[in-house]
Amino acid sequence: MPPRKQRGAALLIFFLLLVMAGLGYLVSGLSPESVEVRRAQQNQEALLQAREALIGYALQYREQQLAQGQPGRVYGYLPLPDLGTTRNNNVGCVNEGCDAANFAGNALSTTVIGRLPWRTLGLEPLRDGNGECLWYAVSGSHQRQQLATPMNWDSLAHLDIVVADGTAALSSVLTSAHERPVVVIFSPGPPLPGQDRAPAGGDDVTRCGGNYNVANYLDPATATALGGVTNYLAGTNKASAVTDPNTPKALASQGKIFDTGTAFIPNACQGANCNLVANDIGLSVTGDALFGAIRKSAYFRTDINAMLDRMTFCLRDQAASSGFTPAAISGFTSPIDKSAGRIPDNTCYDASQNPLGYYDHYKEMVFVAKPNSGNFTVNGDTNCAGVLLFANQRGSGQLRVTAAQKDAPGNYLEGGNLTSFTAPGTTFAGDILFDRVTPQAVGQDITRCIPSGGSFTPVESPKLAELGLGQLVAYDTGLRRLILGRNDLTTADADADYLFGCAWLADSRPLGGGLHVYFSFQFRDVGGSVGLNGFAFAVADADPARNNLNACGAGGSHLGYSGNNSFTPKINYPKIGIEFDQSRNTNFSETDISSSNPGRNDPCGTACGGEYNSHVAILYWGHETASIDPGPPVYTINQPDFDDNVHGFPSAAFLAAGTPPLPPRNPDAAPGIAFKNLRQQASEGGNSFTYHVRLELTPTGRADNANARLSHTTFRTEAWIDSSPSASQLEALKNVTRPMSLLAPAYPATLSDIALMYDVALPASTCDVATPCPDGQGCGSDNMCYRPALQTVQLGFTNSQRTTDQEVFIEDFSTTWLP
Repeated sequence: MPPRKQRGAALLIFFLLLVMAGLGYLVSGLSPESVEVRRAQQNQEALLQAREALIGYALQYREQQLAQGQPGRVYGYLPLPDLGTTRNNNVGCVNEGCDAANFAGNALSTTVIGRLPWRTLGLEPLRDGNGECLWYAVSGSHQRQQLATPMNWDSLAHLDIVVADGTAALSSVLTSAHERPVVVIFSPGPPLPGQDRAPAGGDDVTRCGGNYNVANYLDPATATALGGVTNYLAGTNKASAVTDPNTPKALASQGKIFDTGTAFIPNACQGANCNLVANDIGLSVTGDALFGAIRKSAYFRTDINAMLDRMTFCLRDQAASSGFTPAAISGFTSPIDKSAGRIPDNTCYDASQNPLGYYDHYKEMVFVAKPNSGNFTVNGDTNCAGVLLFANQRGSGQLRVTAAQKDAPGNYLEGGNLTSFTAPGTTFAGDILFDRVTPQAVGQDITRCIPSGGSFTPVESPKLAELGLGQLVAYDTGLRRLILGRNDLTTADADADYLFGCAWLADSRPLGGGLHVYFSFQFRDVGGSVGLNGFAFAVADADPARNNLNACGAGGSHLGYSGNNSFTPKINYPKIGIEFDQSRNTNFSETDISSSNPGRNDPCGTACGGEYNSHVAILYWGHETASIDPGPPVYTINQPDFDDNVHGFPSAAFLAAGTPPLPPRNPDAAPGIAFKNLRQQASEGGNSFTYHVRLELTPTGRADNANARLSHTTFRTEAWIDSSPSASQLEALKNVTRPMSLLAPAYPATLSDIALMYDVALPASTCDVATPCPDGQGCGSDNMCYRPALQTVQLGFTNSQRTTDQEVFIEDFSTTWLP
């Protein structure tokens, strides 16, 4: 080697030796105390990371189970530990770090201890300060394989936490059964004498090493060394045992515990009689902590509110038909002025209804009452045939452990609601929607009016009543069926202007993040025909200055959606409709606008080579003011109220030449319009096919302008309309608590469109720099106040008849309002 290279190599060796010496000095200079502090820090970091991963799993649990074909699973269940690749029995995850599936010996209420299932939780192996992988105990009340019921924030765990306090026995630190942990994550620490952590063979331990015998990692090494308390169970590898809430399994998780022969001492011990018998450090997650995190999930809150919505509408219809009787509460007697109890079981809102699975787990939280005479006043509404109270999580001083405690309304309800429920009283009040804690108090009663009258409010034609003829709309509260149309009522019996009928869901709501709707419909055989008419589903702006539950459009080809019938308020824009049209009405002419068929520019079906002319389409509202539309052809619009369901209006040329604000364009081509066979079918006994309809309306963007006339919101409308969905597709269509993009991403919508809607002027409002508009509104260049379109909406159905009869059955209507 040349001399220069030799000198370089020697210098490198010298520097390496110097570094090694320095590291050796630093290590040797660390005190035992500082090493212990570092280990404690590593323990804490690993335990906290594991806890966050478990809570993350809990937040995604329902969606993960849905993707695996288990749509009825509710939040709160947690994974089993990793019991080893020879025992896990998890065909979907076969490697080290996977959670166990339904392993041999698992049963209801089985508590299980094993290694933390890091792979299932999306982690790398988490190690404590001694380099050991973490271990994990899950209560039999919360394991995800053998599902205990009910699962909610009051479900009692089967675990207890005990500590050494210088006495002869370990004692529990918990003041209430509600404080019990649902899981405990363990740092096992270094082995104690008698613990063998060598590989035992059979299981894959490439990453964590060792074996799966819990007693070789969790303490004490001798089962009797902690006065009978062990951090392990029984059976294979001491990993599982059936447990119960009445005799919870005690676990010691405070770290070092010494036995002096007469007492158990925590942390440190001096003297000859100091025998270290345990060093496990644990981090617990209680049921309250678990559901405190779950409650932050918008999906969970949506599920609870959807459950309460369905209950309220079902009870409303029952009250209007055969009535309902609250379920009796043991030891509780209703006050003299009312019948009160828990919600009675009913197929209208049971666990088979959306949100799937929830009813059985949360029905114990739901209380109902109805007056023996008159009405209740609920949140200021004096027209309430009853009240529904959702008790929420426990408030201060409330206990729900024993049967007697669960039969006491005072352990569920609050303040004035408790007083009016348990004593004479007719007034109830509280939040309508279940929300996250802050702004909502943890135990706030959710209070719903059960209004008098059915879920749908029909809008009848006064002229048909005057003529002694039947109406074109009826709602059967017993069957929960909306019927549109009528036999033997056409233009031969009454003027086309009289032949309209609408029905509105008797509950307008803020649109918020959007809404999901499901319903089914079928055109019925009436006198050998299903008619040549149709109907529309409408989402209308519910500002009282624009619309109310008495609104309806014109008869004839307007389908009750478009036009002004002169007898009821019209349906004002902004609005969105889904049209179900049985026939083709070509062109459009204002000269025929007041009769049965002014034309709708309907698409070409049979005349252009298609099988049928019946079609479905998205609608908005046509022209807003009298104007000239260049088309082509050129249209003179003198009566803009009457072109709301004309396809292609306003024309692209009109919108291109116009000055905002402008209305959206009614689609005249796919994907905003589609052909569907709504005609008679021999296979259906002369009726049409039964169609399943799913609508998703989503605000997707907001643009605020200094001139509020130009502020606008963008909406995406999607509709699935299918007469033959697969079982999984039908399940997805009905599940209105989740978007179709999650439920069935490969299932395309039948209709879709994106529309920009400008803000709406408030009548009789004025504003300027000195007089600003109220919060949530903006001032326009015309010195009027504006607010967003469709801020609050009402949902309903509209229909009309012309020269033929029709009868449409609409059933199983459900909706979810997104926050």
